[in-house]
Amino acid sequence: MKQKMPTKRVKHYSIIVTLTVLLSLLLAAMGRSGLEGAVIYIITDVVFLSVVLYMLESSRLDAKLGSSRADHYGRIADWYGILCAAVFAFSFVPEFFYPAAAAALFLAMVSNAEIAITLNVFLCMLLCIAKGANFFAFASFCVQILIGAQLAKTMREKEMRPWGCVLLLSVSVCIPTLFDYLTYWKGNMSLIFTNFVLGAAAVLLYMLLADRVYDRKNQDDIGVYEKIIDEDYPYVVDIKRYSRVEYIRAVRAATICAKCAALIGANEPVASAAGFYYRLGLLEGDPVVENGVRLAQEGCFPEAVIEILAEYNGEKKLPSTRESAIVHMVDCCINKIEMLNRQNLSTDWNQDMVIYQTLNELSGTGIYDESGLSMNQFLKVREFLVCEETEYDNTAGRRDNGAV
Repeated sequence: MKQKMPTKRVKHYSIIVTLTVLLSLLLAAMGRSGLEGAVIYIITDVVFLSVVLYMLESSRLDAKLGSSRADHYGRIADWYGILCAAVFAFSFVPEFFYPAAAAALFLAMVSNAEIAITLNVFLCMLLCIAKGANFFAFASFCVQILIGAQLAKTMREKEMRPWGCVLLLSVSVCIPTLFDYLTYWKGNMSLIFTNFVLGAAAVLLYMLLADRVYDRKNQDDIGVYEKIIDEDYPYVVDIKRYSRVEYIRAVRAATICAKCAALIGANEPVASAAGFYYRLGLLEGDPVVENGVRLAQEGCFPEAVIEILAEYNGEKKLPSTRESAIVHMVDCCINKIEMLNRQNLSTDWNQDMVIYQTLNELSGTGIYDESGLSMNQFLKVREFLVCEETEYDNTAGRRDNGAV
């Protein structure tokens, strides 16, 4: 069934379009370029907006925005509006004064690096057109934008923020000063002082907002993972209809994966959701890996979960994260215990020995070498899985399944 775009998302996209056109018309009027200038601005807007709206929808479908909730797009529209106002304000001062690095950092905080770079490059291009700026001004903006967008990635980690703030301040002062010198071949103490003040203000604002923005974004991320394993979620309902046994197994796998992730400090929501959907491709049969990935993409699953499904059983790719390694270990252990149950050989001693043997053999093959799972973490997970009661009562599930 084709999904209709929610009204709120349409509204937020419309706000972005309106702000872009309004800014262009204001800059055209300020430059007294007449009707022809306004037409040039609008044509540029059409091309740009086509790219940006495509990127927003593409990022949503690929789950690269962290959340598909309407308020998430509202925050992007809000910050874009702030940047449009800033560009218009800075159109009245020399071109090298615009804090492009900080602008990219703040927008990347609520979207992603790709969208932040695209939006900011376009806004800086409008600013340069309005001011008749030369190549060096635009190059200065582009360098700052690239650095600012990348800083947003590393500064999600709290311990990296002080270093990131120092780098942001340095970039805000040094890059414009360098390109201003290349343009005019003389120093500009006023530019250095002003950009230092602007950079310091951006650092202060970032420190005030960072915890709130990132915590809210993390809550959005967690909410997405919780949503896709909720009992009423369409794919969960499909798994129940496919097989009650498979549903019970998925729930058990999700629970164990989350516990293992918590044990070694890995991402619990990712491990839990991936553990639940690890065998999603079985719903449509061979090729299991491709079908699982396709279904996850159609369901707009988070990228981290899709990647783990693409690494199912190590068939196409080896586990590349600790969460993927955990899900693989749990799935293999449950498979082995199910086999013992079918052969009526299941005892506590047999289960322990089988889990030890299974995980040791897997580790010996090097399947987890690219996952970032250390030997100490592997041993912790192995001991937990040995102690964990991985057997579950699925006789009711078999009866239900037989009735399907």
